[in-house]
Amino acid sequence: MTKSIFSTVLLSLLAVLAFAQDRTVKGVVQDADGPLPGVSVVIKGTTQGTVTGLDGDYSLNVPSENTVLEYHFIGYKTQEVNVAGRSTINVMLEMDVEEMEEVEIVGYTKKDVSSSTPKVENVTDVVAPNMANAMQGKAAGINITPTTGQPGAKANIRIRGVGSISAGTDPLYVIDGVIVSSDDGIAANQQQQRDPLSSINPQDILDIKILKDAAATALYGSRAANGVILVTTKRGQAGKPQISLSAKTGISQVNKGNFKLMDGKQFSEFHNVEWNGVNTDWTDEAFRQGTMQSYDLSMSGGNDKTRYYVSGGYFNQEGILIGSEFERYSMRMNLDQKVNDKLSVSLNSSLSYVDQLDASNGNLYSSPLLGAYLQAPIINPFDENGDPRSFLAEAPVGANFIHDTPLNERRTKSLNGILDGKINYQINDWLSASNTTSMRFESAKYNNYNSPLSYDGRASNGDIYQANLFNSTLTSTSLLNFDKTFGMHNLSALAGYEYQVNNREVADLSVSRLPGDLTAPGVGANIDGVGGFTTAYKYMSYLSQLSYNYDGKYYASASYRRDGSSRFAADNRWGNFYSVGASWFISREEFMSNSDFDLAKLRVSYGTTGNANIDNFEARGLYGISHYDKFPAAFYEQAENKELSWETREKLNAGFDLGYKGVVTLNADFYVENSKDLLMQAPLPSTTGLDFIRQNVGQVQNRGIELQLSTKNVQTGDFSWTTDFNIAYNENEVIKLDDQSEIVSGVHILKEGSSMYTFYLREFAGANPANGKSSWYVNKDLSAAEAQAMVDAGDAFYAKDGRLATSEFGMAERVESGSALPTFTGGITNTFKYKNFDLSVFMTFATGNKIYNGTRRFTDLHDGAVFWPVGDGQYSGYAMVESALTADRWSESNPDGYLPAYGTGATSFHSDRILEDGSYLSLRNVTLGYTLPKTLAEKLHVSNLRVFASAQNLYTLTNYTGYSPVTVDTDGYNFFEYPEGRMFSAGLNMNF
Repeated sequence: MTKSIFSTVLLSLLAVLAFAQDRTVKGVVQDADGPLPGVSVVIKGTTQGTVTGLDGDYSLNVPSENTVLEYHFIGYKTQEVNVAGRSTINVMLEMDVEEMEEVEIVGYTKKDVSSSTPKVENVTDVVAPNMANAMQGKAAGINITPTTGQPGAKANIRIRGVGSISAGTDPLYVIDGVIVSSDDGIAANQQQQRDPLSSINPQDILDIKILKDAAATALYGSRAANGVILVTTKRGQAGKPQISLSAKTGISQVNKGNFKLMDGKQFSEFHNVEWNGVNTDWTDEAFRQGTMQSYDLSMSGGNDKTRYYVSGGYFNQEGILIGSEFERYSMRMNLDQKVNDKLSVSLNSSLSYVDQLDASNGNLYSSPLLGAYLQAPIINPFDENGDPRSFLAEAPVGANFIHDTPLNERRTKSLNGILDGKINYQINDWLSASNTTSMRFESAKYNNYNSPLSYDGRASNGDIYQANLFNSTLTSTSLLNFDKTFGMHNLSALAGYEYQVNNREVADLSVSRLPGDLTAPGVGANIDGVGGFTTAYKYMSYLSQLSYNYDGKYYASASYRRDGSSRFAADNRWGNFYSVGASWFISREEFMSNSDFDLAKLRVSYGTTGNANIDNFEARGLYGISHYDKFPAAFYEQAENKELSWETREKLNAGFDLGYKGVVTLNADFYVENSKDLLMQAPLPSTTGLDFIRQNVGQVQNRGIELQLSTKNVQTGDFSWTTDFNIAYNENEVIKLDDQSEIVSGVHILKEGSSMYTFYLREFAGANPANGKSSWYVNKDLSAAEAQAMVDAGDAFYAKDGRLATSEFGMAERVESGSALPTFTGGITNTFKYKNFDLSVFMTFATGNKIYNGTRRFTDLHDGAVFWPVGDGQYSGYAMVESALTADRWSESNPDGYLPAYGTGATSFHSDRILEDGSYLSLRNVTLGYTLPKTLAEKLHVSNLRVFASAQNLYTLTNYTGYSPVTVDTDGYNFFEYPEGRMFSAGLNMNF
């Protein structure tokens, strides 16, 4: 007996030792029809795994006898199997009808497999007030530019280029199935437009889907011309309660890029004045070390009947520019209740309060932006007691922003609420009906105060502008869904009705002559202006969709939507939008059964969408109300256009998806989008007394290619490395402008055959070698004899490099000088994992675009006007940047110098002298994290604990001489920018 027990134990130990040495599991994976090649076999919780061979066989080394293996294949249910000491495991996979049909709810209905719908899931990787920053560079064809470092400011989001000239170009936002406006209801005079979507806590977001082509966007036809961004918030899951805590804190500092100012000694040398020993770095006074803190707590759970998600959050970011800050308190509660087998209801509610302090505009004298760029370093901003001086008499800008910024305030406070209710009734197993009704409101107040003690408030003895807004939107969507399978045939249909009404009320007041530092408008002795308005718009829509697939291989879909908008003329309010699409899953064909490609799919779609993003009532002839001699008076304000109707976008998309052995996935798309009947502001004759009228004129085309590549580069043992890369090429062209061959506006030109935001500038020729004055190429169609005669006439014209140049600015013709729109954009993320450590490195890039660096008109070369005396001498201009000191400048001893002699005038005129290459490669985010081992986490009574450190906007490789090319607006015009900060943060995520 003892020997028998001993022998058994010995054999068991030998078996365990043998398993510990080999730890190899083999087997065959098959379905009802036989072996399945290309099945992913992965060790659960890791990226380590293998793929079954042609006969469905596999072999995999596992770390322990209790390892759990996951078997996954497209169109089949995923299985989990505990090794439990076995060396051979054969698995039978079952078909998954839902996955075979790619059932994923996108907006109103299931995802259309003829479209490409990129998804962004890790929206909290980037520390920012809004979700736009989390999407930057994460999907091909979506170009996001922050435009400013102001916390809470609205980013520019452009999907597949810019397709509208003077109507809105923002995408349509849909949050939990409900359309949300991204308008800034107050539109106050701020450094950068406020972002209403910043009221949404990114921590509550589950994922973001980006709809681009017709098959994906057509059901939102009324406003989907610029693409659609679908936001899904988190919901509870059945099971025991899950409590999650997230905390982050960080600091930020200005990233000056290639921008560098002269110090006091350099400035004195350049302006030929005696140095007084003062060396003030005004950027150090304007910019500070900003701070950030964020705290979020959520609880979720439920059972088969009831599920819930409840959260609360706090976010505060102190901007790197003095006088800027963003603070948000947020709450959310999402409930799902299954009443019975047929009836279910859902409720989404959220409430947020935002307090945003805006940096003042760069064109205000008291602005720290203007002072940082233009104040001379030899001026001391402090008096003998160390207090900020209230007035700088010896400076070109008399305001001292160090003194004024704490006194003046530009603040917006807003309360935002959302209440969505959905009811769904399953009539039978193939037919259901639902209704979603949503109420959203915003109450906001904007206050712009200039103290009588500040430079900007001195003339008015203090002034206040205050605007109050109440905005509400009611949306109701009723849908009828049909979904039935007939053998190998699956048919889905959708019919629906949608109604939306928006009401907005704004009241504003301007007062001046304030007593002391009181900031209530009622204390002003002068009422300078009283205004306000009420406005509303309505949309009504009928929508339908039909989808068919055969055997999970061949898909076809068609949709139709009819929309009416109150913004258009009575006889032209309705627009019809449609799409057709098809796709073929080649990888599901029998002839692909032995292929290493586990995914191969072709897609094509065509359709139309609409744009109605203009002001309300622009089709009507309107009178404005003012006053005359203390009585109301009406005046003609807007011309009527009974023909005004929808701007439409025709979209053609063709693409394919490839997956190779579970380690490489490639998505490629080619598209052509034509925007027609553009909602443009067409000029009117001056005899009408009006400047413009809104008309449907013109056509713009965007065409391009998008590629997204995901690779699992290394998966061995405890280490893995994956890469996600995307790149998009877009070509923009103005096809037609109807009655106008070209439209010149500022430094841009709209012209048939050219890109939008094409710069139209005189071509800088450098210094006239005869006198050192600025000169420009004439660029006129002249004969050789005519050109020579102009040269012989005097020193205003001369020959340079075989071309005619002139110092007479008005004699030079403007030429097209490149576009502000990038040709290529993209991003790349590398993710490394080793045991419990994870490292993510994310970069974005853009190329092919130009930036008009308008700030340089004042900072490097000015026209030489005298501004202020210093000591016994006088010096002039605003030239402040270090490059002005080291430039190749004309002088009598350097007659071939490129830049004109300082003080010769005309250097601040608009020309391509300050047009720069906007290309860049930016290291946007690096995050290092560590997840506590489960055994250790359990000792701390938590189910999961992850700590991380993150760095944002670390470095940008560029030739641009401003702070950063990343924060330049879509039109490429940059002027006294508020740059992004370089942020370092740390935090933890904890689940109980």
